[in-house]
Amino acid sequence: MLVVHEAFRQSYARLPELIRGVTPGDTDRAGVIADHAHLIEEFLHLHHKGEDELLWPKLLERAGDRLGQTVNLLESQHDEIAALLNESATQLAEWREQPAQESGERFATTLERLGALLTEHLGIEEKDVLPIVPEYVTAKEWHELGDHAINALPKSKLPIVFGMLASLADDEVVKLMLSTAPLVPRLLMPVLGPKAYARHARKVYGTAV
Repeated sequence: MLVVHEAFRQSYARLPELIRGVTPGDTDRAGVIADHAHLIEEFLHLHHKGEDELLWPKLLERAGDRLGQTVNLLESQHDEIAALLNESATQLAEWREQPAQESGERFATTLERLGALLTEHLGIEEKDVLPIVPEYVTAKEWHELGDHAINALPKSKLPIVFGMLASLADDEVVKLMLSTAPLVPRLLMPVLGPKAYARHARKVYGTAV
């Protein structure tokens, strides 16, 4: 979970600058950045959907007296983040079609607002929830939550997302990420993922990381 959180933090820290760096009218470059932004936003949406369906209800049922207030706050922040994701999706489509300075600035500003709220949200999760989750959620249930977003992503994007996460994790965490995967993906993803993400990162950032 911490690796996923860090991937979101880094992505939203870098996206506004990438958008502002696109020359007005350069639809090819705008398309590259827009595709990347869409992938990150889709992953974030699925990550939060998994928490809404698989984590918060369990914590409210099993630890409502201890975590109820925090979970309610996190759920309300999910609603705020979802609203910003909807706003940014509309702006993304507009900017991709016609990358102008004004539309790019609107899009970048919305992503800055989203990144700031997300940073606050993730900090609350990491400080107040994650340290005590093992007291209330089984390892199997935790793996189901982790697999939820990954399994819902388009299959063609899985190597990129896995490679992005693996670039932020040590070897033991990478093994844990793959521990519930079928045999073939478990064997192939450590090879395919880093290569897929390196190609993606070179297109987006100009470097392989």
